[in-house]
Amino acid sequence: MKKQKKWKAVIVTSADYNSDGYYLIRIPVHSFETPLCEDEKATVYGMAVKETLQDVVQKRGRITLIYYLLKPRYTELMLYAKHKETVKDRNAGNKTVQSFMNIFKRRTEEKAQTRLWQESYFCHRIKRGKELSDILAQL
Repeated sequence: MKKQKKWKAVIVTSADYNSDGYYLIRIPVHSFETPLCEDEKATVYGMAVKETLQDVVQKRGRITLIYYLLKPRYTELMLYAKHKETVKDRNAGNKTVQSFMNIFKRRTEEKAQTRLWQESYFCHRIKRGKELSDILAQL
């Protein structure tokens, strides 16, 4: 059995990750026994991811889901985060990217009824418009 790569832990605490903008996130699965899709079809675990994303995004917090991709060994998300608080969204859930990820990972594992994710994930803040358009053009 092939050993799965451990991804470096991400701690989203810097000011850079608490500012408004687009974030590209990759979340690797915990083990090879829990693929999210096979032959372009979502597995039970992939369906849990889809359902959880629908539930979490409907909460209309400060995080907006732009797109998601299911791959066998990871999920890729692009989010837009609005961290600056307004009166309208003062009581909104999902106040930061980190809180969104904690809720998403926990609820997905509850639906899947198994440990699904590695503790770490890759988070990249997209800082330039050209980088954003390049990523979206690849979809």
